Amino acid sequence: MKIIGCPSSQELAGKISKLTAWPMAATLTKRFPDGEFYFRFEEKVSGEELLVVQSLYPPQDAHLLELLLVLQTARDLRAKSINVFIPYLAYSRQDERYLEGECLSASLISELLQHFGTDTLYTVDVHNQNVLNMYKIPAFTISASGELAKYFVSRNLKDPFVVAPDDEEMAIKRAETAAESIGAEYDFFEKHRDRHTGDITTHPKKVNAKGRDAIIIDDIISTGKTSANVAKILKQQGARRVFIGVSHALLLGDALELLTASGVDEVIGTDSVVNSFVKVSVAPILAKALKAKK
Repeated sequence: MKIIGCPSSQELAGKISKLTAWPMAATLTKRFPDGEFYFRFEEKVSGEELLVVQSLYPPQDAHLLELLLVLQTARDLRAKSINVFIPYLAYSRQDERYLEGECLSASLISELLQHFGTDTLYTVDVHNQNVLNMYKIPAFTISASGELAKYFVSRNLKDPFVVAPDDEEMAIKRAETAAESIGAEYDFFEKHRDRHTGDITTHPKKVNAKGRDAIIIDDIISTGKTSANVAKILKQQGARRVFIGVSHALLLGDALELLTASGVDEVIGTDSVVNSFVKVSVAPILAKALKAKK
């Protein structure tokens, strides 16, 4: 197996290479003066098993096109197999038409990845499990929830408990996994999103928070509104401290300011998104998943 580190995930690919002892393939990437992307394999990949690593965090469209060009090249040069690791699988929200006339973006991504030669897909905490059901190839989601929760153990937690910010099945499962990893309890809130305006409402719920440290575990934080709503409720009910561990910490605009103002003490993310919030790597999680599949 050779590892292909694409532009958005070069460092992550290097970590995976060290953990698995699989070599990094020599490649060349650059941008032409007009911004177009150039890619070249600097060694033969014909007959080789490849692991292509590229996360699709913003700018999603640019990172997606980079990935497709790499996949097309590997396919045309007759790689034996193309395994793709996309920690943040963009366009995974829209797996069905909630409003008449909407595009099925998740379906398009699945068609593109498969058309350009992907044999197996791995991602991290996919937003909606139904998205992976669209693939005719093996497609797996692995969870960073446990490792995110473990990070906070060093914060001298007092009677910690884990919270899911909504009541969707996968959100609750993430919270359960995180809680099990540190021997804690877990709970969840219910939220409602207006499909027309995007406004989010979190329904108040009594939880056993007084004097305790709460850890909110989420898959994606973009604007921060959902987690901010939950943090406010937890603080109102007497939570000692509120932490957030998120698999994909996009944190756009004033999201961090909003979370801080809501009583959040610390926000951490994984290297699925490259920014200053990275405290946990998904490389060991993938390496473990790959070993388990053998």
